[in-house]
Amino acid sequence: MYERSAAAVLDAWERGRTLGPARQALLLLDLTGANADARQLSVGQRDTLLMELRARMFGTHIAALAECPACGERLELGFALDDVRAAPPADPAAPIDLRAGEYTLQARPPSAADLVALEAYTGLAERRTRLIECCVLAAYSTEQAVPARDLPEDLVDQLAARLAEADPQADVQLALDCPRCGHGWHALFDIVAFLWRELDAWAQRTLHDVHTLACAYGWREAEILALSAERRALYLELVRG
Repeated sequence: MYERSAAAVLDAWERGRTLGPARQALLLLDLTGANADARQLSVGQRDTLLMELRARMFGTHIAALAECPACGERLELGFALDDVRAAPPADPAAPIDLRAGEYTLQARPPSAADLVALEAYTGLAERRTRLIECCVLAAYSTEQAVPARDLPEDLVDQLAARLAEADPQADVQLALDCPRCGHGWHALFDIVAFLWRELDAWAQRTLHDVHTLACAYGWREAEILALSAERRALYLELVRG
């Protein structure tokens, strides 16, 4: 699979099964061996590391499905991770300044920790408000301080666009066209959700293999997981005849 042991990967999977995506992402980051505080990474930095982890675990080719929002046709997608890699800015977490009309703002792109905090809120509107409050460092209107939650909606939209430009790997959009009805749209490629689904499928297969070998040979789980994937596969072939 890759340099981390199968047991370590299964432990991360087990701990993350009931968690939200933002916390699952932190568990996946632990598997990368990154030395930096993962919670302080920008979302784009986080996702860059997760794309590298995916390449090491399952390869660089992505095979996925999408559904046309106009007619419901299911599309098979295939692309390489390099196709969706964005050129990293010098410092994705650096604050940006925005001037619009009477408003002056300073803000920073969302961090991995911000997304974890948002999981405490269920409503999309409240999550959006909380995220803006996390990201806005200072806001003024004609030199008077303005709370982030009181900023006008059109200004928040401008800020969101600027933050996306500052950390482009955080928002990967796939341009798709439906071969059936001709409808074109953009679909988000969420590396956290995609990689976790792959990890879940791998874990289910691995545990099934552990069960098969344990029943056949009486080995303990740790002994089976300590085998290389190739050797486990050979024993499984022998068991299945």
